[in-house]
Amino acid sequence: MSASARSRRKPSVVARVRPFWIIAAALAIACAAAGAWLVQAPWFRIARIAIDVPIGSPVDARTVRGAAAIVPGKNVWLLAPWRITRRIEAIPYVDTATLRRGQFPQPYVDLAITVRRPTACIVSATQTVTIDATARVLQRGCATASAARIESGRARIPVPGGTIADAAIVRLLADARILADADLAPRRLGRDRWGGLDAVDPSGVVLHFGEDDDLAKKAALIAPVRAGIGAKRPLRAIDVRSPATPTVEFR
Repeated sequence: MSASARSRRKPSVVARVRPFWIIAAALAIACAAAGAWLVQAPWFRIARIAIDVPIGSPVDARTVRGAAAIVPGKNVWLLAPWRITRRIEAIPYVDTATLRRGQFPQPYVDLAITVRRPTACIVSATQTVTIDATARVLQRGCATASAARIESGRARIPVPGGTIADAAIVRLLADARILADADLAPRRLGRDRWGGLDAVDPSGVVLHFGEDDDLAKKAALIAPVRAGIGAKRPLRAIDVRSPATPTVEFR
């Protein structure tokens, strides 16, 4: 091939796009610089954090703020809402947490929570804790005198924030719900020395149920027994361990 033919040969692809590489690199640097500037731009820095907690809530705004761990002056659009709400929902008494953010009239974050309600107290050989309807441990000690006491023996109880999974306690809680559905919400509930179910009703009468496989049927016998006795003599206990022949004990 002659020298003149080689000089007329088209430039390679690499040679043709090389100038655009320089432009692309310059644009990338400019975008990175703009992004870094926007991250620190005062227009997006959080100016207000509002926290809404229910009246009488066992969780105060200070605790929620601490769990949220939102850095003052942080770019409002660089927050990770799901991480923040997850930290807040780790507070034992918190049921749900929501985060709302916006830009106008100034960058803001609004946090709100709903709280769990005590439903029972679990009494073990070593400690007493308060739980909600989902068996989540809310605190050590019994939060309210009106809550049912579930006697769990030596069952293992998690720390506040954990959920009770011990099969024996779970079964007792299920029994408590059955009794509540029968208008016999127990003041106390536990096992006797033979493993049978015993309860104390709101009036202080001891209810002996024995095996709890057919608890609903046994619970349905309590009201007729009471009706048959009337108010002539105060009751101490009602025994329906043998459903065919309920017995009563007077004070």
